[in-house]
Amino acid sequence: MPSSKQYIKPTFQSHTTYAPSLTSSGRSKPPPANTISQPITLTKRLLFPHLPPGAPIPPILASPNAPAALNTELYDFIALALRAFVNPWWTKITRYDKEFLVEITRISTVVLRAIETRVIATDLSPLVYRDLPTIVTQHYRDYRTAAQKLNTSYSLGGSSPLPALFHAQQQHIGVTPEGNLDDVYVRTAVDAVLKACLPPEDWDAESERYIIREVVVKVICGNVVPRITQGWFVNKTILDLLGPADLELVKPIKPPDPKPTTTFSIPSFHTLIVFFLSAVQSISTVALTLIHLYKQTLHTIKLVNHSSRPPSPATSPPISRSLSDAPVPPPLPDESPATVESPAITPPSPSPVPSTNSILGSIPTFTTPSPPPSLHQPARDLARPLTTLAIELLTLRSRFASTVLSTLIEMLISTFTPFLDCLLPYMLYTHALSPDRLITVLITAKRTLFPNGYPAATPPDPTPEEQVALRAGAARRIAQLIPGPIAPIVLGPTPAVRAQTMDALLDPLSSAPCNTHLFVMIFDLVLLTLFPELGVGGGGAAISGSGAGEAEDE
Repeated sequence: MPSSKQYIKPTFQSHTTYAPSLTSSGRSKPPPANTISQPITLTKRLLFPHLPPGAPIPPILASPNAPAALNTELYDFIALALRAFVNPWWTKITRYDKEFLVEITRISTVVLRAIETRVIATDLSPLVYRDLPTIVTQHYRDYRTAAQKLNTSYSLGGSSPLPALFHAQQQHIGVTPEGNLDDVYVRTAVDAVLKACLPPEDWDAESERYIIREVVVKVICGNVVPRITQGWFVNKTILDLLGPADLELVKPIKPPDPKPTTTFSIPSFHTLIVFFLSAVQSISTVALTLIHLYKQTLHTIKLVNHSSRPPSPATSPPISRSLSDAPVPPPLPDESPATVESPAITPPSPSPVPSTNSILGSIPTFTTPSPPPSLHQPARDLARPLTTLAIELLTLRSRFASTVLSTLIEMLISTFTPFLDCLLPYMLYTHALSPDRLITVLITAKRTLFPNGYPAATPPDPTPEEQVALRAGAARRIAQLIPGPIAPIVLGPTPAVRAQTMDALLDPLSSAPCNTHLFVMIFDLVLLTLFPELGVGGGGAAISGSGAGEAEDE
């Protein structure tokens, strides 16, 4: 019996000492904030599996002013691409080795930082305002010339189709005679870019380099080009950018119903007061609008005049931020400091055709570059190629009134050329290449290529009836951009002439084989602007030869 009391007493004391700890607070303490489990993003799970859950991801761009959203979208795009094109077959080889994707991410980061360095060191104004409009203008001229040769002796007795006639005028090694993009050409170009961007130790890692190259080639040749070169896709893009056509503007105006004749009556005093106040309100609104427009114009002119050159990396984050004094971001996991620095090559020239002197000795050296002196010499006469393109698109030279209008516009542009040479680069770097615009482009590309996180199945092409509707909608929407008072001068005096003008505008973009030539020309232009050493005489022959040999060996 005593032994039982001694056994029960400790048990009662243990309950009495434990009960106050439960009832004193009324509820259990929540765990610390840092111990709450957070969802692991795809970027951390695939690209940085060794980072702690709360650790920040190292930036992918070298510019210190790059917004965090831009780095996040770039990493997300890389993670989606690796999960779609590399992870399916790599997990079949081994499910436990996660270092392979980490190594591919590290090499991709080195390439992106090298391209970022070249973009910062290059003035993109000549590319956007001079070279690109010139290529599009030549595309329209060659297409119309090929269309005129149909069913004539120039087309082998009328047997040659339009794409063959167009290919005869723009023969390119990257496009087959059937108008298809040659994947060997794209593979060789991507290989040359990787050789210019990667340090020797990463270039020698063939497996990672080949995978990065094949992923890029797969996206370009398999997903992007076959889609964007379709004529209906161009029309759909126009409608997506400009919005649907306003059907109310194209409906015929009904004549007013005849009203019975009434005798003249003097308006009342109330009607006169309402009319007077409405007129005062309208005049005040117009005056305030003009004042605001005047102030905004003066502010823009001051900003343009104070900028002696296009806003470069020193004034516009993130792509326009100079890396000459920028600290290098922290290295990625398992990355040596030598591979973190962006490779700098001899500063590229804005011209797509480099000179021989600027290319000699352009072996990649992994030091921080300085902006080239060409940025301090702004390009001249940037508005004239845009004017020539607009004249060619709308066939303004084919009508007398539009010819007079185009001549007056050219005279005005010649008068304000010095100001336009400063205004156009300012608008490019302030609006078109702003960080928000780049983030929007990345989000759109990610949703288009990976709508549900994986490459979407190719949707069926629109039916011929739907394609006709898309083209008609694009023509109406473009016609509505022209102000009503000058529409008869720009588009034509009659509805039939306006329809012909719209057909002449959309026809050169309706053929997929011809649009493939245009894509390759733009592809070459961008490569030669950022990598001028790849051009003829720039040592590109050796690079291309090695890339082609490796492509053939595979």
